[in-house]
Amino acid sequence: MRLTDFFSFPMKSAKYLVIFIVVAFCSTGSIYAKDSSTAIADTLYVNGKYSEAAEAYLAVEKLDGDSPGLLFNLANSYAQIGEMGRAILYYSRANRLAPTNKEIKNNLDYFSSKVEDSNRAELRGKKTSVVPDHATFFQSVNSFICAEFPQNMWAYVAAVSFIILLSLIAVYLFCSDVRLRKIGFFGGICSLFITIACIIFAFMSASYYDSGDKAVLMAYKTELLIEPSSDAKPASNLLCQGTRLDIVAEETDVEGHPTWYKVRLNSDIEGWIRASDIEII
Repeated sequence: MRLTDFFSFPMKSAKYLVIFIVVAFCSTGSIYAKDSSTAIADTLYVNGKYSEAAEAYLAVEKLDGDSPGLLFNLANSYAQIGEMGRAILYYSRANRLAPTNKEIKNNLDYFSSKVEDSNRAELRGKKTSVVPDHATFFQSVNSFICAEFPQNMWAYVAAVSFIILLSLIAVYLFCSDVRLRKIGFFGGICSLFITIACIIFAFMSASYYDSGDKAVLMAYKTELLIEPSSDAKPASNLLCQGTRLDIVAEETDVEGHPTWYKVRLNSDIEGWIRASDIEII
């Protein structure tokens, strides 16, 4: 070993050590900054500065991305200042990410009922339903599979079931005991069906999550129209901010950007609305 190599080895090691320390410091600083930003937003909320808190949570969302807790806090901030459209929007997004979270679900249901009361008040005595139609059996099953569980749950179950399937195949192939071989054979068939079913459910859940077919009314009060035109006649009574709607169809401009959406609340309330008046969940 040459003398230059003897000195160069520690120097190289020191260089890599310095790089590692710098990267670790930057990463830690970034995490600390995110935590600090969230803490600032939380402090603003606790002190009753709900508009400022909402802006702070939005800044954290841009920096750190969505999470159920962040979206829930953002929704609470908007609810406190009476912006029901944005409150329902972010409660809905939080519920989509964490459908088993009871606190998110309860808040979403509570404020949705307030919006329904406002829509009912706008009827002025008319006999029109302002709640979604009752789901059919197949719609209930689809909702149970796609919306009642976290998005990746079916993929995790499929992976676990596949590992069990491989284990049962090994039992069937390499065990001499007849009872164990039967367990391996019939258990393997069951695991195969469970794996296939969960893979199908995972794709259904992913498709539901990315469908973009549900929206929240952001305009204070508006009417659905019978055609995608500002001059069209009203197709329904006034709907209030925060109403959740299903998107049925859309009209786009020459660049492919949506300009009008055909939306549906139930069999009584369906029509066209400007794209700028709703937000996709």
